[in-house]
Amino acid sequence: MQNENDLDINAPDFTQQQNKRLLVLEKDILEAIAVGKDPQNILDSLCEAAELCTTTFSASIMLLNSSQTALYVRSAPTLCEEAIQLLTGIVPGPTAASCGTAVYHGKPIYVEDTSSDFRWVDYQQYCKKFNVLSSWSQPIKTKDDLTIGSFALSNNIVLQPTSFQKRLLSVAANIAGIILQREKNENELWELAHKDIITGIPNRALLNQRLNHAIECAKRQKTNIALFFIDIDNFKKINDSHGHKMGDRVLIETASRISACIRTGDTLARYGGDEFVLLAENLTESCDVRLIAEKIISSLSKTMSINDKDLRITSSIGISVYPGDGSDAETLLKYADTAMYQAKKNGKNRFVCYESALTEAIQYRLKMEDELKQALEKNEFTLHYQPQYHTGNDAITSVEALIRWQHPKKGLLLPDEFIPIAEQSGLIREIGRWVIRQACQQGKKWLDRDINIEKIAVNMSAVQLSKGCYKTVQGILNETGFPASNLEVEITESLMIKKSNDTLAELNLMKNAGITISLDDFGTGYSSLSQLQQLPINKLKIDRSFVTDIPGNKNDEIIAKTIIAMGNSLGLNVIAEGVETREQADFLLRHGCNSFQGFLFSRPLTAHKLEEKIYR
Repeated sequence: MQNENDLDINAPDFTQQQNKRLLVLEKDILEAIAVGKDPQNILDSLCEAAELCTTTFSASIMLLNSSQTALYVRSAPTLCEEAIQLLTGIVPGPTAASCGTAVYHGKPIYVEDTSSDFRWVDYQQYCKKFNVLSSWSQPIKTKDDLTIGSFALSNNIVLQPTSFQKRLLSVAANIAGIILQREKNENELWELAHKDIITGIPNRALLNQRLNHAIECAKRQKTNIALFFIDIDNFKKINDSHGHKMGDRVLIETASRISACIRTGDTLARYGGDEFVLLAENLTESCDVRLIAEKIISSLSKTMSINDKDLRITSSIGISVYPGDGSDAETLLKYADTAMYQAKKNGKNRFVCYESALTEAIQYRLKMEDELKQALEKNEFTLHYQPQYHTGNDAITSVEALIRWQHPKKGLLLPDEFIPIAEQSGLIREIGRWVIRQACQQGKKWLDRDINIEKIAVNMSAVQLSKGCYKTVQGILNETGFPASNLEVEITESLMIKKSNDTLAELNLMKNAGITISLDDFGTGYSSLSQLQQLPINKLKIDRSFVTDIPGNKNDEIIAKTIIAMGNSLGLNVIAEGVETREQADFLLRHGCNSFQGFLFSRPLTAHKLEEKIYR
């Protein structure tokens, strides 16, 4: 066996020379770390430098895998691929060769002769095949003193390490720890910058990088790529009803389900909120796009069981394709987003492929949204009042307040031309408050002047009728001094079919305060008698679609008579809207409907014109 004295022929000079070489090694490697060179290249350089310092040795770095259960070779510039494969998978333990044992004990292991050392008993085949007789290993540790791997030197002769070689091992392992810590920090920073913190999938920044790269590749290769803009329908309700922790779990499950639907190489990113974007590359057939979308919608529509709660969610997907729909990332994202909103408008739980007509529609909608905001600021809205009459009394008993928009360029606009956009944009809440306030202010003026109008009816949409709605209405009543008993709130039958506990609670509060609740458009939702009994309503309004063709249309006659009978049996007031002919009024009257609204009696009028009509 050779020893330290055999090698150190001129010990003082030789040691001094080695120390200088070691200092240069440290300096060069630390400079490479400081300037941000690639960690893998630095680790390879560290091994090569250690081999230069020891001439006949092979250097290697082995690290624990992600599960901390086995070692793999991270760097070994002079080891052949076969040797690396045989070393990969060593499980740390007391007899796991030099590296596995060093990691297991967390301290240096110096094996002078592998052929007789108990720690190498299970690795004799490796030693003989690659002529390894001495093997020394130093654990690599983090700044928190956790062992994460080992730095090793091996030779083909039986050999004890010199003091210099021990110091070389220690210095190299320490530097390797610094390199790996730096790499870990950089990876964590990269993860924070490019991965979504909740789902762990790529975020918007990484998606944009990959999308731009995909477009460049598609240009060169003449291939197609597709963007799927995926939005969870009604996600806000999940957060509001079950809390944000549940919402986060839904996002995680959604990401997992979509990931299971896509191909290796596709990118799924969380774009923000409840929006996900899928980037699919190298598409050859247009049907691929539809198949992917259908698969995602089907997967997401299956019940989610989270924290002992079963949730049913749906999704809306918009799709744009390169190069047909756009040649840059911004355009493709915008068009996929546009198509997604069209999918929601079409009823949700579906996908829509982008078409140029969608852009025109979205541009019109955005323009109208801006103009609606200005209309609120500039007071361009006005109310017209359509009288309601009761049989046997020619006097106006009630009125329905109907909003109009005095558009500066288009003239007087009816609700159908702007209310749907107001509902989509959320502006309906502010517009709705304006309508209620204006109606109550006008009603108070009429009461103060002894103009006998029993009730003023205002329409309320599903967006308005949310938690806190009653508080808003009561605040306006208090502010204007208009009695609750003179206010009527009209809600649609379709809204009540989808009723939530919050909706019913708000309606009950209003009804208990003396506000009349009227079910508008009745008959279009096919409510049953049992459903009607559960609703806090005072009044039924027969939809105009069942009035237009009576008498004459047998189906409409049956529906109208049934609605009247249902209302009367429950003690509800029944009124028919859209009455335009005397024949319609007579038919309804014969079958028990005693209140009417429609052009036969009066068109909607301004407050001033209505007063003139009353005084006549």
